[in-house]
Amino acid sequence: MRAIKFLMDKIAGILKFLLDRTVYILIDIIIFCLAFFLIHKGFSQSNTTRTNAIYLSIGTSLAAAGIVMILELWKELSRNKLLGRIKNIVFDCGLGHIYRKRDIDRYDTLMQDLNSSLDITGYSLNAFYESYADLLAEKVSSNASISVRMLLVNPDTEFSKNRGELEGKSYESMCDSISRLRKQFNGYPNVELRKINSPLSTMIFKIDRVMFIGPHFHRKPSKSTVTFELDRHGWLYEEYEREFERLWRDSVKL
Repeated sequence: MRAIKFLMDKIAGILKFLLDRTVYILIDIIIFCLAFFLIHKGFSQSNTTRTNAIYLSIGTSLAAAGIVMILELWKELSRNKLLGRIKNIVFDCGLGHIYRKRDIDRYDTLMQDLNSSLDITGYSLNAFYESYADLLAEKVSSNASISVRMLLVNPDTEFSKNRGELEGKSYESMCDSISRLRKQFNGYPNVELRKINSPLSTMIFKIDRVMFIGPHFHRKPSKSTVTFELDRHGWLYEEYEREFERLWRDSVKL
């Protein structure tokens, strides 16, 4: 049924494209009709050789012009399909930028300007701690309205242990990273750390209204994995906002 719906949508799109260009198509049909009429006249036995040559010359020129018009129409259709894909990827879903790694300079500026909220998921958040723990502590100390939610995978679960093994980290090091976070932010009422007993398919990192997401690849450190920046006006941003809330609801206090 999905394949049929997809095909019907494609056909409907092409028909709409052609209907929007009815005048252009009618002109092309008239040109082809005139071309074939003149070419047919060019083979008449009642005409002189020179007259037939003129008919054939004009007719073939018009036929060539009609073919060019068809090719232009095809090119425009292809361009519109490409623009439609770009619109879906860039504008509708809200894909703002793609980075080859998690560790990007853009975080620095956003963390410096943090003023409302921060949501982040991870298995240990070791890289986050090393880069921003002191800055974040300073921010939440000076601005009690900043809300920080850190969601980690329970280090005692097989999911966390397996992830640590894949990234070359021991169980002890994963626990130590989480303990450092707890010690650093213990006593801040606007910072909450929670744990979940299920794996993370995607990293979610939202600084105020800018969101970054990225997959967890097999045997590849999280900090060197591809990352996507999402535009808050796109549906993908909203989907990952809901995903974080679903994870948060299923978590418990760390």
